[in-house]
Amino acid sequence: MYPAHLHSVVSIERRVSPNPWKMSQFRESLQHHNGSVLLVGEHVRGFTIHSIGMEQADLLNIGLQPSFQGQGLGRRLVKSIIRQLPAGIKKIMLEVRVSNWKAIRLYKTMGFKIIDLRKDYYSNWNEQTRENALVMLRLLS
Repeated sequence: MYPAHLHSVVSIERRVSPNPWKMSQFRESLQHHNGSVLLVGEHVRGFTIHSIGMEQADLLNIGLQPSFQGQGLGRRLVKSIIRQLPAGIKKIMLEVRVSNWKAIRLYKTMGFKIIDLRKDYYSNWNEQTRENALVMLRLLS
């Protein structure tokens, strides 16, 4: 992901997230973490942000333009991250809203297991209500 992609990434994030990251959050995240985009032609249609630690990667954010959902592109984005992880990474973790059943189903079909529940982890758009998160883990061979 390059700085030139950020306006498109933020636009997608605003369409798909109940509490979207701000431009400043993406900029800050890219200073410390890895980002990638899914290009269809010359247009950004999806993105990921992930971090890499000693033996673990964390999927921090993923978004796919709504009109491109349901076509296997989210799976492609996650697989791309996993393929690019350096040797020695043994697991990948993520948090997902309990209401995001499409993502939960995708992650389960990709071998992620639910390992924990984080109460009131996410704030919603109005910041008056909170939502639980599932913590999911996939062991890598």
